[in-house]
Amino acid sequence: MNLRNSKILVVAAHPDDDVLGCGGTIAKAISLKSKIKILFLGEGVSARFGIGNENKKKSLDARKKRNIECKNSLKILGVNDYIFEERFCTQFDTYPLLNIVKSIENQISIFKPNLVFTHNPSEVNIDHRITHNAVEVATRPKKNSFIKEVYSFEIVCSGNWKFNKNFSPTTYVDISKFMKRKLKSWEQYKNETKNFPFPRSREGLKVLAKYRGMQSYLKYAEAFKLERELV
Repeated sequence: MNLRNSKILVVAAHPDDDVLGCGGTIAKAISLKSKIKILFLGEGVSARFGIGNENKKKSLDARKKRNIECKNSLKILGVNDYIFEERFCTQFDTYPLLNIVKSIENQISIFKPNLVFTHNPSEVNIDHRITHNAVEVATRPKKNSFIKEVYSFEIVCSGNWKFNKNFSPTTYVDISKFMKRKLKSWEQYKNETKNFPFPRSREGLKVLAKYRGMQSYLKYAEAFKLERELV
């Protein structure tokens, strides 16, 4: 994984998945003069208000707040290129897969990334799994393809809650110098963090980063699985 002078497209299901899955790596890549673009396929909060209430005031207000928090989080990481799409949370299975694939293909065509980061399929959240499937289709090898590597990341809570956990990392990124920035970025999501032992807590994120660090003899690391590589 070359993080220096690269163009990296992050395809995330919801605002906050980016910082949870690869926030430290994003900050590190930016410090190495890489360009980052993030595509958020869905809004991430409407599921809390029940089906049929997605466009009611409480849901819309929560969505607006989440987007503001996301922008604050991205500013800390150093990201200024992002797209918010509005598919309903945990309802990606109600949209044609082609609809999602075309959104991703459009951003690939515009941004021309050489690296793509996205979710892995071992997640309880159906939006994460469908995002993975759509990226798999959208990044299929083509003539003169500029995408050289596709990596999947892990989300600390959604992956932990699977009955059968099968995310097997192949690649570890040293984020020791960027862990504080990742945590500060995460803490912008006031309604998403809770006290430890909840996984999406300050301590929970540090525990995972330390665990992946132990696997790779680093202080803090983010783990990825190489899904496809063109050499």
